[in-house]
Formats: sequence, structure tokens, C-alpha cells
Amino acid sequence: MDLSSRKYHFIQELINVDKENIMDALERVLKREKEAHQEISTAHKKELDNRLESYKNNPSDLLDWDTVKNDW
Repeated sequence: MDLSSRKYHFIQELINVDKENIMDALERVLKREKEAHQEISTAHKKELDNRLESYKNNPSDLLDWDTVKNDW
């Protein structure tokens, strides 16, 4: 059975689910799979790498939350 057929069959089965705990479990599985396969863009990876490198080079160059909060 190809993927499209399997999806169609699964949707038909899903329509007949009448127990909340089964829906909760399916939603958790789908959410976990979606989160596991999310990709971080190259730009975001670069920004994270830059921030990490900056922290490694200057670990004491930080702002505390109260300072930031008061400035905004």
C-alpha cells in the first residue's frame, strides 16, 4: 500500500475514533514527531553559533534580567 492510500485509510479510521484518550495519544505522537523533525535554518544556526562564541570569549559580559527589563 502506498503512502497516499495509507493516509486515506488512517483518516477513515481516525474519523471513527470515539475515545478521547486515543485522540490524546495520537496527538502526542504527532506533536513529538513534528518537533523531532523541525529544522533550524542556516541563518538561525549561524546566529546561535555567533552568540555561543561571544559567550565563550566573554563569559562575564552579560546583562541581568532586571537591567534589560528596566531599559525596555
